[in-house]
Amino acid sequence: MGSPTYRDIERLAYQGVRLEVTGGRTTWEAYPGALHNGVVDDIRHNLTQDNPPAAAPCGCHHIADTYIAFGPHLLRRPDIAIFCEKPPRPDGAITGIIPGAIVEVLSDGYEQKDRDVTALYLAAGVRDVVLVDPRAQTATWYQVGAAPQTLDLPATLSLQMGCVLRIDRSA
Repeated sequence: MGSPTYRDIERLAYQGVRLEVTGGRTTWEAYPGALHNGVVDDIRHNLTQDNPPAAAPCGCHHIADTYIAFGPHLLRRPDIAIFCEKPPRPDGAITGIIPGAIVEVLSDGYEQKDRDVTALYLAAGVRDVVLVDPRAQTATWYQVGAAPQTLDLPATLSLQMGCVLRIDRSA
């Protein structure tokens, strides 16, 4: 059997797990808890545009926990996807547009799943990937063409697309 389709995953997700396709393999995790969701909400609230904007202004539009098809073998639900232009809102997965940045908040027991996909996001055209570990109070920032940086929280990151991401310490 080939990789599951969005419809296959959607049907299984109704049964109580979050499913994704990573490198052609189906991965799953339990729905995240309050710590995870609170960190995602705080980051989205603190996301701003560079002032003054970078050479090409970016709208810094963001969407949470939404299926995005990054390629034929990469169907993911990033915790936060950031786009310069307002992304489409199809009934299914977003296709044909790659976010400029991705933020993943690591959930207890599922950390490796998000670490493993970082290189695939960058290969698909995402310019910045940030992994936030609310338990360790750190953020690891991956950029195209640069070595990863691990930062203590709170941290402020100027993304390549012209957005500013402020990550506070978790309560």
